[in-house]
Amino acid sequence: MGLPVDTAFFLINIEEMKKLIFLAFIGFLTLNCAYIRPKGATDLDSERAAERAAVAFERGNDYFKRKDYSNALIAFEEIVTKYTGTESYEPALYLGAFCQYKLARFKNAVNFGEKYLKEFPNSKYYLNSMSLVGESYFHLNEDYEATYYLTKYYVQAEDSSGRQKAFERILEMLPELSIGELEKLHRIYMAEEIDEHILYHLAQAEAQKGRKEDAERDFNLLMRRFPETRYLYEAEEYKRFISLGEATGRAGILLPLTGKFSNIGQNLLSVVRTFERNKMLPFSLHVLDTKSDPIDATLAAARLVEDLGVDFLIAPVSSFEAFTLCGFAYGKAIPLILPMSTEGRFATIPLVFTQGQSHEDQARMVARYSAYDMGLNRFAVLYPEESHHRSTAQSFAQEVVRNNREVVAMVSFPTDSITIKRELEAIKEKEPGALFLAMDTDMIINAAPQVAYYGLDDITLLGTDAFHSERVPRLGEKYVEGSVFVAPSAIDVTVSRQLESARLPVNEFTARFYTMLLQLRTISNYQRSNLPRLIGETLRGTEILSVYQIEDGEFIKLADIRRGGG
Repeated sequence: MGLPVDTAFFLINIEEMKKLIFLAFIGFLTLNCAYIRPKGATDLDSERAAERAAVAFERGNDYFKRKDYSNALIAFEEIVTKYTGTESYEPALYLGAFCQYKLARFKNAVNFGEKYLKEFPNSKYYLNSMSLVGESYFHLNEDYEATYYLTKYYVQAEDSSGRQKAFERILEMLPELSIGELEKLHRIYMAEEIDEHILYHLAQAEAQKGRKEDAERDFNLLMRRFPETRYLYEAEEYKRFISLGEATGRAGILLPLTGKFSNIGQNLLSVVRTFERNKMLPFSLHVLDTKSDPIDATLAAARLVEDLGVDFLIAPVSSFEAFTLCGFAYGKAIPLILPMSTEGRFATIPLVFTQGQSHEDQARMVARYSAYDMGLNRFAVLYPEESHHRSTAQSFAQEVVRNNREVVAMVSFPTDSITIKRELEAIKEKEPGALFLAMDTDMIINAAPQVAYYGLDDITLLGTDAFHSERVPRLGEKYVEGSVFVAPSAIDVTVSRQLESARLPVNEFTARFYTMLLQLRTISNYQRSNLPRLIGETLRGTEILSVYQIEDGEFIKLADIRRGGG
């Protein structure tokens, strides 16, 4: 006989309840064990980790304060590796990046710094880390990454000195970036003032690559968004280059084939014929006569540019002809090379290129040589009241000061003066160790005896290639003995042999002209827009200057120094 339904149901529920109570008890016990025991262990481990991290940080920070970055880094790396959840982790990561940078481990500095930027975007050291990462990329020659981070720092930072340093780095790297990289930066920072510089270099790069439409678009955008842009002149110039059309592969040569300087012009013509006959250049040469006259020189230049469409002009001409040609070349946006010029003011004119043998260059070189190689400290300068000589004198004085020496007197005199007694007496009072004569050959011959006569006979005379004339030791006699000066170097032996082999006249003019044409062989596949830059890079720093001293009436070479070198 079975149990009643309700009794069976009750008994079943009793059994089920027992099971449920048992399971609940086990669950409660398990939960309490899981809650109580691990909690105590985790707290204890966390406290110990925090303590160990704090001790390591204190040790690292102590080394850091003493600028012992190697030992400091050991401690900081331990914290970064083992104790990521502690309070010491953030400062250890930041200071670790700094130590890596100081130890010139720039790749590691980038890793630490970028990790810090990602994990602590609200830190008060965020901008410092950004600058550190940018500088590290700069030292790794990763120009785009460096520019990205330093530009971001520049836009957000308030520290004026830090922003200035970042700005200088940015301007240094922008010309090295590709068009694609510049486009990315432009998109990122187009709402910022820094985009003025990014846009200009983007448009410039596009112009140099022959992307005419893109360059015109971005130059126009630059001038529209930044109407007072510092690049207004450059932008207008590039637009003019673009409007000139495609390069023709022709160069115009202006030579004085008749008139006062015809003997020089005829010699140089033989050099041109040698280059053309042997196809030694990647462009063709087209010659017209200047007739040794400024007006005829300009007319000949106009024919070369307008009728033949030459890409640039080469003019080994006199200063009188060069002046008018500079104005013409600037107006037509045509590069002009003056291989014979010794006047520094020509090199300051846009699109005009010289080979760096100007009197200003010579003055700077002799200033450095006399300061470092001769050990002189106190200098005086004497020059006639004429703009060219004044420029040479100022270049010498500026170089002396730049090299931490002293200019004790800087005295001028009227160009028609016969005696310079008053000027020399004023110089003598200052007791200089050397006197720089910024003057021409005839003036040197007249001034040197007076320098000795008025009590400066023990002083060292310094100068430029105006001393490099046989007339100076012959007429200046003992008064120019010991004078030290800088002049363009003598004809290179290799060049002399090449001229002889080609049966060309061996003299200073043909050697300079021949050497300059040889240097231009590297300019090929150029565009109108990048031609000025290529010419400047090709000719820059190629001139070697020589230091001479007059001994027993002879010119004794003391040193050969490349322009721009120490």
